[in-house]
Amino acid sequence: MEEEPRPVYQPVAGMEVPRADLSDQDAMIQMLHWIGIVNVEQRNIIIRDCFSDFRDLVRLDEKDISNMIKDLGGRTAAGGRLNLGTKKSKLMTGMLHWAKDFGRVSEKPSIEGMSQATFLDELDRAIDRADYRHRASEQLSTRAKESDPGPLKSERDWKDWEQKFTNYAGCHFGSAGVPLSYVIRKNDDPDPSANDFKFVARTIACAPLSGTAYEHDSLQVHEMLVNFTTGQASHAWIKAVEKFEDGRRSMKALRDHFEGKGNATRNLAEANRLRESLYYKNEKSLAFEKFLSMMQDMFNIYAQEDQDLSEKSKIELLFSKVQHQGLQAAIEALRTKEVEGVDLTYTAAANHLSTTVARLAAHTGNRNISGVGVQPSGPGIYNPDGSIKTGHISNWRSLSNEERSKVLNERKRLGAGKKKGGGDKSSNDQAANTMKQLRHQNQKQRRKIKALMRKNPDDGEDSDSDESAKPVNDAGDQFGGKNSKKKSKSK
Repeated sequence: MEEEPRPVYQPVAGMEVPRADLSDQDAMIQMLHWIGIVNVEQRNIIIRDCFSDFRDLVRLDEKDISNMIKDLGGRTAAGGRLNLGTKKSKLMTGMLHWAKDFGRVSEKPSIEGMSQATFLDELDRAIDRADYRHRASEQLSTRAKESDPGPLKSERDWKDWEQKFTNYAGCHFGSAGVPLSYVIRKNDDPDPSANDFKFVARTIACAPLSGTAYEHDSLQVHEMLVNFTTGQASHAWIKAVEKFEDGRRSMKALRDHFEGKGNATRNLAEANRLRESLYYKNEKSLAFEKFLSMMQDMFNIYAQEDQDLSEKSKIELLFSKVQHQGLQAAIEALRTKEVEGVDLTYTAAANHLSTTVARLAAHTGNRNISGVGVQPSGPGIYNPDGSIKTGHISNWRSLSNEERSKVLNERKRLGAGKKKGGGDKSSNDQAANTMKQLRHQNQKQRRKIKALMRKNPDDGEDSDSDESAKPVNDAGDQFGGKNSKKKSKSK
């Protein structure tokens, strides 16, 4: 009995969705119809000579598609000439990238549940992602240089270095167009929550860890790790697995050592130290942004060591660590929201306090600026006109290093202390001021002596005479001089 011929598939259009049990070849017919190749003979030529299923399609690249389109357009009419035009050629290239994107997240291509509109939207997104990968590859040298993690020198550097290296690997695209950070992800199987991620993050979480592309990518990551550990003590932990040239295995060796039990104990000790000693009092002692960063470091350590804090515990810890009086009202307002049943998160609480800190800083800044006009001559490095002082500064020892640098730079700029003929300007000013004070004190003493002489005239001599008015004689009379002895004898 002869086998009945397979029924010819009739593609759908518009918002209609094709049936779910399509064969790969029928799916090719449907996709070609959706991109505008509606002539049956033309579709059959492409399926017969170019690709008949998804396996054929994903093995092509952009150059293959370009050559295929050129070949179809150069044929004779009898040989099946087909001029696709720019739009259809672009969409066929989009079909290629769309099909490959499924492989990047460990899935098989399918048009199940799609309509023409949704399929064309998917092609547009696939084309955009391909353009992004192309641009990122062109900027690779710059991106890699900016994210270079440097050598892994010690255990103390591990946490930061691991994060930097993961980012560095993510700047490089592997053979299948997936960032190389997928090779060193911690989960072996695709992450089931990855469907909620953006597409690039999904590829990192779900790309297959086997196959020819993975083998090539894993070797590249291993070479990176060798480059950043050679000459350092950390390279010893890679040596045992170096013969495999497997970046995933090499990274695991480093993690097993640096995240082992001993390191976990040290990490928890660091987190506990932060928990005991970290406080926010004001911006001068510790910036609020830095305070929040250190809080997050502490939370990250607890999470890494399977001691993650609940959201409520994080919020209570934040409130207890903030000791700035100007933030207490904001904290009480947040506590009130909790009492009222508002679902408050740590991030929302931290953002609210950050906004309050910014307002306090702005208020303090405005108040300081308005005060400049009221007390311009107060202690500091600025003159009343706002210029920097270059002469003597009485509180020089109490100035900050930054303020001293400003004064010294201003003196250098103005050439202070470098007069023609030598001499230091500031020293000369100080000497002149000292002489002025001494002259003032001398005149004051002379007036005092004259007043005493008028009360006690000596031996009938005129106290107003020229002789008695001489400063030397007056001083002698007051402190046991010659005239003073004469008075003692007369008594």
